[in-house]
Amino acid sequence: MSHAADFSPTGLIRGALSSRFDRALSALESRTAHSWMMALDRAKVLPDSMAAAPASNLRLFIKAGAGARVTDMDGTSFIDLCLGDGAQILGHAHPVVQQAIVTQSSRGWHFDLPADGQLDLARLIQGAGAANERVALCSAGSEAVAYALRAARAYTGRTNLAVFTGRTPGKSNTEDAAVVLPYGHVAAFEQIRRRKGEIAAVMIEPVRGGDPNLDRAPWLHGLVETCRAAGVLLILDERATGFRLAYGGAQEIFGLIPDLVVYGKAIGGGLPLGAVAGRSDVMAALRTNQPQVVNPLSVTAGTATLDYLFANRATLYPALNDAGRGLAEHFNGFAQSEGLPVEMRSAGSMFHINFTAAETGAANAFNVLVLSRGVLLLPCHKGYLSMAHTGADLDVVRDAFTQSLRDLRDDGLLTRVS
Repeated sequence: MSHAADFSPTGLIRGALSSRFDRALSALESRTAHSWMMALDRAKVLPDSMAAAPASNLRLFIKAGAGARVTDMDGTSFIDLCLGDGAQILGHAHPVVQQAIVTQSSRGWHFDLPADGQLDLARLIQGAGAANERVALCSAGSEAVAYALRAARAYTGRTNLAVFTGRTPGKSNTEDAAVVLPYGHVAAFEQIRRRKGEIAAVMIEPVRGGDPNLDRAPWLHGLVETCRAAGVLLILDERATGFRLAYGGAQEIFGLIPDLVVYGKAIGGGLPLGAVAGRSDVMAALRTNQPQVVNPLSVTAGTATLDYLFANRATLYPALNDAGRGLAEHFNGFAQSEGLPVEMRSAGSMFHINFTAAETGAANAFNVLVLSRGVLLLPCHKGYLSMAHTGADLDVVRDAFTQSLRDLRDDGLLTRVS
């Protein structure tokens, strides 16, 4: 393959590199040459914008992943806090999951009829929550949302879907949502009661990626009770929280019993897979209209992952959640001691770094500075921890975060507050 030599994905104007951000970005340009040449080659073939990535959104192409690390096209290793948008709870290429995939691949990887592993995976999902009386597998989390809505509409005979303000963009196929409710406010309950005759279901992320916290339990229980009294189905969107906060996800953490639950991410062990679970009578609406064939590699990887999570749940989840809590406490303690207007919010092993609206420049530069210190974070400053992250890895992450905050302060991008 030929690469163009005169291309910079950052658009950095070379000259005097006066700021810490400029120096970090310049160093990254040199260290990621194969990635940005790949971006240019992609731009000639694929309809994406990788070649035009701005400095604040420097892109990498990953060649390999193992444990808590990924390696880019230039052979540089980074501690990964993206983890397939949270899917890789066990880390990359976990040997148990890897062996399961290899074994299944020797038997074939695509059939026109259901493979034998679906029942084992469905039983593992069924055992993760009291609400999961029946399970339907499908090819992706977004597809699972569509099937959940189909079941809710068929069961209730109503068409409208209610969602909440501030939901994560792209998380749900909810373009046809007719009711938008205020997240975290009791005013939502009155709206549900008033419009119960038209709402088929209310769908909610129990922990939102942009504002992860575990303080909503009383309100979530009030939502369950309101929906039940109004005859409106409640769909719990556990695509991010399922099998991550605990083996039983948010159902377990908050003690919730919704009508339907949507899963994705972790249940495929990082391979594409989704599932809907819920009450038997509601799920019956999908008997003649649900997917019967899903990829056996995804099913096998998911079964291996959930088996491992279940067997090790007594020690794995407390360790993960303690690590997430410790990371947030360290970050916030440093920010507060320095008077910096930034905060890390966390729920278990999920976290999100929030800059104030006035600190847009700092927010855009933060990822580049962190990446220059060997840590890969999602552009939206959302991240996850895995079982594979060691204490030494977390030391590197903590140092990368605090040193990058210092750089932002010293460059004048992050202003102290009194």
